[in-house]
Amino acid sequence: MVRKEALPLAPLADAGPALDLGYLARVVGRVETGQARELIDLFTGTARHDLLLCQRQLDEGDGVALALVMHKLKSSARMVGALRFASLAEKLEDAAKGSRLDAARLICGDMKHALGDIETALDRLADSLSQAVSPAPTFADTAHAADNLSLPQRALVVDDDPLARRQLELLLTGLGIGEVLTVEDGANALMELERTVGIDLLLIDLNMPGMDGIEFLRRLADVGYRGCLLVVSGVEARLLQSAADLARSKQLHLGGTLKKPATREALLALLSVVSQPAVAARAEPDAVLPDDILDGIRHDEFEVHFQPKVDASTLRPVGVEALARWRRDGKPVRPDLFIVAAEQHGLIGPLSEMLVTKALHGGARLAEAGFPLFVAVNLSAGWLTDIHLPEFILTSLQTAGFPAKRLILEITETSVMADANTALDIMTRLRLKGFKLSIDDFGTGYSSMEQLQRFPFGELKLDRSFVQGAAEKPATRAILAASLELALKLKLSTVAEGVETEQDLDLVRGLGCDLVQGWLIAKAMPLDELIVWLRERDSQA
Repeated sequence: MVRKEALPLAPLADAGPALDLGYLARVVGRVETGQARELIDLFTGTARHDLLLCQRQLDEGDGVALALVMHKLKSSARMVGALRFASLAEKLEDAAKGSRLDAARLICGDMKHALGDIETALDRLADSLSQAVSPAPTFADTAHAADNLSLPQRALVVDDDPLARRQLELLLTGLGIGEVLTVEDGANALMELERTVGIDLLLIDLNMPGMDGIEFLRRLADVGYRGCLLVVSGVEARLLQSAADLARSKQLHLGGTLKKPATREALLALLSVVSQPAVAARAEPDAVLPDDILDGIRHDEFEVHFQPKVDASTLRPVGVEALARWRRDGKPVRPDLFIVAAEQHGLIGPLSEMLVTKALHGGARLAEAGFPLFVAVNLSAGWLTDIHLPEFILTSLQTAGFPAKRLILEITETSVMADANTALDIMTRLRLKGFKLSIDDFGTGYSSMEQLQRFPFGELKLDRSFVQGAAEKPATRAILAASLELALKLKLSTVAEGVETEQDLDLVRGLGCDLVQGWLIAKAMPLDELIVWLRERDSQA
């Protein structure tokens, strides 16, 4: 077997602090000597250009542009182990943000000297590098924990920084991706996606000239990209999180986010979750046609599953949320697909009537089994325009033998905005008839505060995006705490949905939330299974 030259993991002594090859190895893995030289040469070329640009921006007094250039250059320096240079770039970035341009000018001079040190150190290391003859490890050598992992076969890297593009290309190739394509901007990426079949992994930067990463996400959603998406950027954590939330809201398959410089270990951790079977499973779903929905209603194919809500303090079950489910030809259909299709084709009324009727009869059966729980049902935007809705629900309650005081009607913020005046009419009448109204997915609409003061809600349900992982996200935790405090002052009961970890539960419980629901407690389940779960819960109490 031919043994290839490889970069050693430990930094060489004569490199000095100017160039830490061990750090480079940790970022990109052990690469061939020629590849290491290529990365460092790419960096020094970019750095020389950016330092000239830095001088011009200093002369023009443009601190904002200077800070942006230094932010990118800092990330590139860390990528190749130029840690002294990276530290100076960070200091210059801070000085530029603070409009301390005299200090920035001095730091710029220091960076020119530091760049010279890097080039000198690299020249001295040429002979030492040639002595490192261990083969660069393959994916199979280093990822034994993922032996059964089926990776995407074709990836596309979108980044305006040539060094970042090359680094990610080396990483992906080293991990076993069959083909890695690279482009410098979103426009070229869209053209590449159009002409190249089978790009099932996409890695994008956010801060790019021309079409930035946010616009590119929007265009990806427009063209219906169904592969896996990784956001790899050096922007601040909150902005990275916002981009991730945006990708998910547009139904893109976000595999995760990585802070630049991406390391081999971090990328491998994401790819171990995003395997080829998962990508393939996200093939474009079949369209839901109006005749399909009508057939489903006629053949009683739609079901209601129930997810428990429990007291946040005691974890005692106090209610359930009724959730629509549908199996067509033996295969489950996603609720977001058939609900949207029903609304688009004017079938949400008959579909909702069937689902609410089943939910109320399920609530009555729960009471007969010894569990008189609250039942929450969702009212869609299309149904909130039906002025006969209050009478239908009242009649259905009487038929099912379920008391109005135990029915909760969950209404999203966006639903009431579709026709606010009609919604106000219907919701006020519903409240007069004794039904409790809950504002669902609170915080995800555009006018949350207006809805609270205008409509007669009795419960505030916090969206999962403000619950999951909030313990580690200061901004999200602040929004969660403020929402709960607001509900307390307005005398609204509160529900946190999407509680999936003990940390999520501890946080919402500590902030004073009344009820919780989520997979940490229980998944949504058919009625008979729910009754068994409740009985087992009782026996353990």
